[in-house]
Amino acid sequence: MIKNKKNKGSLYSRSQGALHSKGEYIIFIDSDDLVLRDGIYNSYNYMEKYSLSMIQFNTIFIRRENTSLCNRYYHYSEIIRQPILSHIFFYNEQTKKGDELNTALWDKILRRDLVRNALNFIGKDYLNKNIKIENDVILLFSLFQNAESYQYINETGYIYIRNNNDSITNTWIKSNSSNLIIHSLFLNIKFLFEKSRNTYLDKLLCVYKLEQSFKRYFPCFKKAKNEYKFIIYVLGLLLKSPFISYSDKINISNINISISHIMLLQS
Repeated sequence: MIKNKKNKGSLYSRSQGALHSKGEYIIFIDSDDLVLRDGIYNSYNYMEKYSLSMIQFNTIFIRRENTSLCNRYYHYSEIIRQPILSHIFFYNEQTKKGDELNTALWDKILRRDLVRNALNFIGKDYLNKNIKIENDVILLFSLFQNAESYQYINETGYIYIRNNNDSITNTWIKSNSSNLIIHSLFLNIKFLFEKSRNTYLDKLLCVYKLEQSFKRYFPCFKKAKNEYKFIIYVLGLLLKSPFISYSDKINISNINISISHIMLLQS
């Protein structure tokens, strides 16, 4: 068993598990969830047959009270090759926004060498920053950037058990960790911006992440007091990028104005 001397977050713990692993494949499982043997076994066999870097299976979502939430299924079935992100995250012409089709680590089987390449892509500097929130997207993004092939298989292999009242996210929002949350979020956005390819689609992921984080963690902005300069710096990167559209820059500017207003009220 590998045990950290202090809590360094899920990404660091997953990286240590991957670096010490002996098997050829890796699955990340949350402590309170369940895996389904047949779905995993069939997915593994399919992965072996076609020599895939990553494979994704279906997930059943339930609440801890055994209330069914929904099932997660995906519509693509062909083997996807680079650039994989273009198939996972795309621009929706109807909503005029980015659509995220895939955000989880736990519904996939990954080759061990792919995980290690993704960790090298992330780098020790980020891994050692002790970021404890919203860092699954960093590992997932890095996996997509380094995988040679990726496919969805119509097998159900995972049961995700959700307990909203006791989630880490809600606990952090209610605590006095607002500055740490905000810093972590914008550090992640900066990482995605700098590591993504210089195309509009790849940079759109940064805008999407910014918009989702601003909505989800809005209460934290009201409490944060020390991160304004870093926020403005990261927003400036997005606003100056030639790979982000004019309409998305308007959205970023509106978020910038909202944050500036919040910070002004705090002063």
